[in-house]
Amino acid sequence: MRVVVFGRKRTIQRLTVFLATEGIELVVISDGIGESVALEEPGSCDLAIVDSLSEEAEAVCRHIREFWEIPLVLTVGQKQADWERLQSLGADGYLPREARAIELAARLRAILRRFCPAGPAGNSAPHP
Repeated sequence: MRVVVFGRKRTIQRLTVFLATEGIELVVISDGIGESVALEEPGSCDLAIVDSLSEEAEAVCRHIREFWEIPLVLTVGQKQADWERLQSLGADGYLPREARAIELAARLRAILRRFCPAGPAGNSAPHP
């Protein structure tokens, strides 16, 4: 599985450590829109994670929805209010910031199964 991650340095570091132990490859974008536009082949990624506390979270989510056909996942706090507020960004799921590596990986795989039942990385066409 290949995942593109947008966000604050702290969130990126945590996800890099946790998800690498689960065999998930990360493509890190630390400059929000600037680097996301420059990403040559967004289709080569199976899923996008956006740090909801990033200053550019809304703009990055809009860019993903407009140009990429991959599931969008937000990192959120444990409060339900966070998720309700962030649903307007068009997210397909969320990752609790406090979750452990195995839970993060399991949530990502479940979201991918919903969108690409045959598996990640082009094994099936994304759902509209």
